[in-house]
Amino acid sequence: MEYQDPKTLTKDRAMIERYDAVIGPGGHLIYFPLVVERYEGAIITDIDGNEYIDFLSSASSMNLGGGHPAVMEAVRKQAEEVTQYATAYTFNVPMVEYAERLTSVYPGGVKAKLLYGHCGSDANDGAIKISRAYTGRDKIITFINGYHGGTFGASSLTTVTSRMQSGVGPMLPGIFSFPFFHDGMDDDYVEKNCVKQIREAFSTYLPAREVAAIIIEPIQGDGGMLPAHPIFMKMLLELYEENGILLIVEEVQQAMGRTGKWFSIENYGIVPDGIILGKSVGAGFPLSAFLGRAEIVDSLQAPAHGFTFAGNHMSCAAGLAAFDVMNEPGFFEEVIAKGEYIKGKFAKLKERHRLIGDIRGIGMSIGVEVLGEDGAPDATGTSKICYRAYEKGLIMISLAGNVLRIQPPLIITYEEIDKGLAIIDEAISEYEAGRIPDEVLENCAGW
Repeated sequence: MEYQDPKTLTKDRAMIERYDAVIGPGGHLIYFPLVVERYEGAIITDIDGNEYIDFLSSASSMNLGGGHPAVMEAVRKQAEEVTQYATAYTFNVPMVEYAERLTSVYPGGVKAKLLYGHCGSDANDGAIKISRAYTGRDKIITFINGYHGGTFGASSLTTVTSRMQSGVGPMLPGIFSFPFFHDGMDDDYVEKNCVKQIREAFSTYLPAREVAAIIIEPIQGDGGMLPAHPIFMKMLLELYEENGILLIVEEVQQAMGRTGKWFSIENYGIVPDGIILGKSVGAGFPLSAFLGRAEIVDSLQAPAHGFTFAGNHMSCAAGLAAFDVMNEPGFFEEVIAKGEYIKGKFAKLKERHRLIGDIRGIGMSIGVEVLGEDGAPDATGTSKICYRAYEKGLIMISLAGNVLRIQPPLIITYEEIDKGLAIIDEAISEYEAGRIPDEVLENCAGW
């Protein structure tokens, strides 16, 4: 299909004008004027009939892509019976069965329980509540460059951009942020420095006996797809064990098979006290969960974390179906193989394009740096490449200014991967040749 100048996409443009007239700007980061009409597998169709290969998976909230037959059948069947009935006062079968599935795969075979919510943000809020209730302490440690969501508690944990907190008044007290040490950093440097500032804080202004939890993304997603350094994770483990602090991992973006395992923390061989889930846990429907050791989850009493729609029939039915698909033999092995294939293809592209920098990630959660001629991050170039890729039929966004976010649906075919990478190759070549005008930047502000 020949892709048009987006200014000629009349239906898309008309809908965006209607959007601007009635919806505020606070919840939308514009990358391209895309109005999604259909989504099947790894192919998106807009209301002008253009098709796009999906390298975003709806911000990693659709790990099985669009319209997966097992999920759609479960949803159709559930919709014929009941969509939801307030779970704060009643029970339903899908929510129990899905909780049984999720707790059964908790790392280390730990006896676990969960509390449902609506989205990853409220699950982060739940982590704050539960850790404080269980420990009787009130301080929380998080990490610079982390993203945790848009509710007040989750925004208070977030340090990836000041825009999350600007102009909305004081954030929650008692939250302290420290440097994040990622894979690729020098091992000796990491070992000497990764918990140094935390230990200094414990001895000067932040008593360890007042710290309830460490909340960390094992892979910083919106911060640039940065896997934590293994030495850093090991030393954090020692630190929290020494001081009776809970270790809670934020897996909203990286769980549910994204790294070739149920949870990204499993790549580090660490058993956490709690896991924060959102996005793909609902297989395309609003759902979240705080999953943790049973005694920790039990410390929060009703109605401290109850929501009308939490654990509703539809979301849990969809999640159950997706869980069973991913639990089939060989599914995660295929995810890992596809991830290695994509990184290998980018390594080949790097031989031809000097602007490609670090290629990193685990499984199908990959970040690719874009650098200028001087080797410095090239945020403008990254935005232009993403926009030209959109014009050519690929949906991909940027993170951390100069990082291409590569998170296709786990079910994407190798043929679709190759077509998507060919588009990226073309977009980079056009940027290098100076053929992407500055005007496109009006439509791709991003983070």
